[in-house]
Amino acid sequence: MMINAMKPLDDRVRANRVARRRDGKRGLFLLVAALMLALPLFGYGRAAESSISLVGQLSSVPGGCPILRTAKKDYTLTARTTYLFHTLQDQRLAKRQVRLEGVDKSDGTFEVSKLYTVRDGKLYRVRYYCEVCNIEALEPGNCVCCQQPTELQEIPVAETK
Repeated sequence: MMINAMKPLDDRVRANRVARRRDGKRGLFLLVAALMLALPLFGYGRAAESSISLVGQLSSVPGGCPILRTAKKDYTLTARTTYLFHTLQDQRLAKRQVRLEGVDKSDGTFEVSKLYTVRDGKLYRVRYYCEVCNIEALEPGNCVCCQQPTELQEIPVAETK
């Protein structure tokens, strides 16, 4: 008699186990589906935009975005980082020959990821430097230590591409 009383309990336990397994699979499916939907929001899962290089003269518009003037057209510039954007706006680089690497965006702007100056066909990396404090800065402005203006320097780059 005890065995018969236990049999319905065993069936219920077995049914609960099956239901929990099914719920676990459903939860995993919902988690994967939510991640797949969220990835494009963080830049994952998008088609990779190909990087291109442009060479031209850097111009700045007072109070506006910097512009690259090439032989074919003028590009309104944006940047992936604020310090790179501030460098593009530096008046000391205005009217300089530059090479910009980045992505041509669908809204008509060019998003810069790398900036080089060009002199005599050679590439130079731009940096800001304080001689007094021996500190390199990422963008134009005053030294974080002594508050004196930083110096624009161009460091030769050996092109490896």
